[in-house]
This record gives sequence, C-alpha cells and structure tokens, in this order.
Amino acid sequence: MKSSSQYFPVALLSAEYKEGIYEDVYSLKPNTSTDNTVEIALVRLHSEQVSRGHPVLLVHDAFSNHWQWLDYGVGGVAGVLVRAGYDVWLMDWRGHGLSSRNQRPTLNTLDAMAEFDLPPVIRFIEEKTSQLPTLVSQGYGCEMVLQHAAVIQYKANVVLLNASPVWPRRVFWIPGVKAWYRIRLGLRRWHRKEGREEIEPATLFRQMLRRQGWFGRWRGYDRELMKPRLKAVESRLYWVLSSQKPDSGLRRLGLDPSRVITGAGARDWLTLMASISPTHKPLVQEQPR
Repeated sequence: MKSSSQYFPVALLSAEYKEGIYEDVYSLKPNTSTDNTVEIALVRLHSEQVSRGHPVLLVHDAFSNHWQWLDYGVGGVAGVLVRAGYDVWLMDWRGHGLSSRNQRPTLNTLDAMAEFDLPPVIRFIEEKTSQLPTLVSQGYGCEMVLQHAAVIQYKANVVLLNASPVWPRRVFWIPGVKAWYRIRLGLRRWHRKEGREEIEPATLFRQMLRRQGWFGRWRGYDRELMKPRLKAVESRLYWVLSSQKPDSGLRRLGLDPSRVITGAGARDWLTLMASISPTHKPLVQEQPR
C-alpha cells in the first residue's frame, strides 16, 4: 500500500474531476484497532486543484454511509459546502460504504470508532490541510464525535445534528424495559432499518444500552464520565435539532440551552457553518509586528 502520510499507510483509490469538483478517495489503515483488518475510506471534495478551503469533516448516521451527505452530480449538503468554498471530507465508518469489511465486525462499536478510527482520520486531514477540521455529525455519529471532542478536549468547532439517539432515555427507568431491549438485541447478530443502505452489528447498540437506566452513566471510551468534560468544551459545541423544542437530554447534562438551534433544516445549519467556520485560510500568513 503506497503511503501518502507520515503516520500510517494511506492509499489513494481514485482521483476524479466532475461537475467542477475534485474528488479524491483515500483508504486509511492506521493499525490502531484490536482488529488489524480495519481500513477507513475517506472522500475529499474540493473546488480548487490546491484547496485553501477550511476543512469540514462530515460523519454519517447509523445504517448509512458517506452518500448520506451527497446527491448524484455532487449535490446534497456536501455539494453545497464545497461550492461555498469549504474543503469537504466524508468519512465512512468501518465496514460501511467504501470502507472494506473488517474480519471482526462485532468490535464495530461507536466506542471503538471514537478511540481508534476518528483520531487518525482527523490527523490525516490536519496533515493535508494544516488545519483542524470542523466536525459535523448526525444521529448516532454524534456519539463518536462527542466522545472524541470530550476525551481529547478538541480545539475546533463541532456541529451536532439531531443528536438525540445518544442521550440517556427516561423510558429505560421503567422496570423491565432495559431487559426487554437487551433480549431483543440478542435475537439477531445484525440489524437493518427499512429504506437504509447499511446494516449494523447488534454489539453497537448493546454498547449504548449499557449506560441506560437508573444506574447507567455516560462514559467515554476511556471509562471516564462524559458530563464534566462536555462542559469543558461546551463553547465549541453547536446543537441543531429538527424538533421545535430542546431535547431533555441536553438539560440533564446541564448544557447551555442557548447553544441549541431548534426547528432547524439544512439551510439553518449551513448558515451556522458560515458564522462559526472560516471559508478560506490566507495564502500568506501575516507577520507579527
């Protein structure tokens, strides 16, 4: 595998120019996971041959892949961002989309992806662009991104779209509900969702179920509590909900409700992106006087 990184092997799988946009597809093999067959696909979209755009990493939801952000002819959210001048990167979870199928899919939990997969992806983007990317995630992808942001105290902005799947839910306070869900998850090794492209291992949801209920605690992959560390990076977290009222999970974490945009669609959070992330970095750094 030809390497284009000083940190780990990276293969450039394809490089195309279509619809006025450059598309590069990489395969990263960071060799950090206990499953050494894990490879992560990363798609880069930019409108200039040598991009100066601010990098944005889009992390998809469960039962999906990087096509969640695209439409044919490089449309969709990713197309809007790249035409606005951003350097757009699309990550496929391990075993999803263009990422190769690893040999031990039962290890494909959000904890494992937060610890072993997301950090090398961000490191590679930073190596290529000399900037930390703004992180944008949706649904269950928010779990991965939040863990990374909290554990390492991430220094760039993080946009979380409809993050409610990651919150502890009050329904699990009812006696027997958690046990019923555990039995239901154990009936099948893989789970599908109608109309979605990917399947997910039951272990992904069992890992998240453990923190539910009276005695559940939201901990990061390093087993430390998430709540105090999320407060430490709160100023860089932006919550975007399609519902009209704030999610109760945010209040239980004691996070600032003024950082939540409710009843929001794609146009609203794209406007948010423009306000929190620069489009371009300067060609020449200004010298201090």
